[in-house]
Amino acid sequence: MAAKPTSISARRPRGVAHQPLKIALSNRGDVALFVQIREQIRNLIDRGTLTAGMRLPPVRVLARQLAINQITVAKAYRALVEAGLIDGRRGGGSFVREPSRARSPAQSAGREPTQPMLAERLYELARAPGVIAFSSNYPQVEASCVADFKASLNAVIDNELASCLHYEPPAGRLALREQIAVTLDALGISADENDIVVTSGAQQAIDLSVRALCPPGTPVAIEQPAYYGAINSLRSAQARLLEVPLRDDGMDLDALEHCLARGGARLICTNPTFQNPSGITTSIDKRHAILALARRYGAAILEDDHSPELRFRGGPVPPIRALAGPEDQVIYARGFGKVFLPGIRLGFLLAPPVLRQRLLQAKANADLHCNSIMQEALAHYLALGRYPAILDRMRETYGARQQMLYAAISAGLPDGARINHPDGGLSFWLTLPEDADVSELYFRAVRRGVAFVDGEVFYASQPKARSLRVSFGLNKPEELLEGVERLCSVVQDLQIRRRARNLVLI
Repeated sequence: MAAKPTSISARRPRGVAHQPLKIALSNRGDVALFVQIREQIRNLIDRGTLTAGMRLPPVRVLARQLAINQITVAKAYRALVEAGLIDGRRGGGSFVREPSRARSPAQSAGREPTQPMLAERLYELARAPGVIAFSSNYPQVEASCVADFKASLNAVIDNELASCLHYEPPAGRLALREQIAVTLDALGISADENDIVVTSGAQQAIDLSVRALCPPGTPVAIEQPAYYGAINSLRSAQARLLEVPLRDDGMDLDALEHCLARGGARLICTNPTFQNPSGITTSIDKRHAILALARRYGAAILEDDHSPELRFRGGPVPPIRALAGPEDQVIYARGFGKVFLPGIRLGFLLAPPVLRQRLLQAKANADLHCNSIMQEALAHYLALGRYPAILDRMRETYGARQQMLYAAISAGLPDGARINHPDGGLSFWLTLPEDADVSELYFRAVRRGVAFVDGEVFYASQPKARSLRVSFGLNKPEELLEGVERLCSVVQDLQIRRRARNLVLI
């Protein structure tokens, strides 16, 4: 029988910040109580709800409120101390630990970075026995794709290996940059290979752009919600994040102009096609408008375009970079992981000429250059011309799965819940009823054998605890409907519990 979520307020010592702490426990026995307490406190620290210096409730108080043994709470606190997340002061209580000096950029941004911990958890959940993990926003690897890439890799080893075993320029190997230019041409982007910088995936392309353009304190306009990898890169750079709410057709233009005119933002971060996590595609009119605002206020645009090829409905919308002129400062960032082989960790950024040297310097400072053998193998593979056929099969496969999942989730959610229906991509964005709490739902769902990504990690400031991302890229076809049934049953159960609790309070 699950214990009721309990709000606990610790006594605030003079000069120590404090806020209520919410814990929800289950006594079903499949997850130890101390682990539940440890993980929920860890999540509150990750999200920034608990910040450095805040005091946790005393062991005896938390044990009494949760109706459990003090030893259980003490064990959870000890595990948090060992993880470096809290400090235990004999006779003085337990406090959220100050970030180390090595983490000072995150400290100045107001909370610990979430990306490394989140990435690790998503990896573990996707492979946990019995758990159907709706957490992977990238596709399964086709056997034919592996075979073709293996042939390309062998061809490079046989014929080009010697040329791949020395240092390369930061921009990357010319053969790959030429093939990337061909790929961009298919998207309507005319690119000079000299303006292409090969990166270790799209995440590095984003991070290098932020490093090059954002000295500490730089105001940056970013979507709300936004990709957590972009949020974390900006926090690490100590940028000042100015959130712009998303509408059904893209960023709120009035709010964006306010960030530029009043907030002083000189960088706009946007993911305009199948936005991660919301799935929204920015309309062509708004793309032109965003570009016009950037010109008016002298701002650069960082366009993250993760998988425009995975469109299941409607006609393609050109990237903002395709609409830009030679004087526009639009950085276009892509990776191959969302539509190809994630493990090769290759991507690129297309730099405007005026920013090229700064971006190359950032790449050189980061890791000098990417793996030469993998670059040459990918160039060889792209030159074979088999990539479009793989994309056709992916659109057919994942388009059918998206439609099936959308129908199943829509039918299983309670009244007041909403699910988007994006034109492409491998995720849904769910918003639960007003009285729902995703953090409570998350732990109950994992215990029932289904996982998702809590929507709070996609907000730079005050998170909205009613949203979650459901991704279906790595799920086997036979487990999709079972996973939806588990997820929707947990949501329904949680709603019933909350309504019953509210009736008791009345």
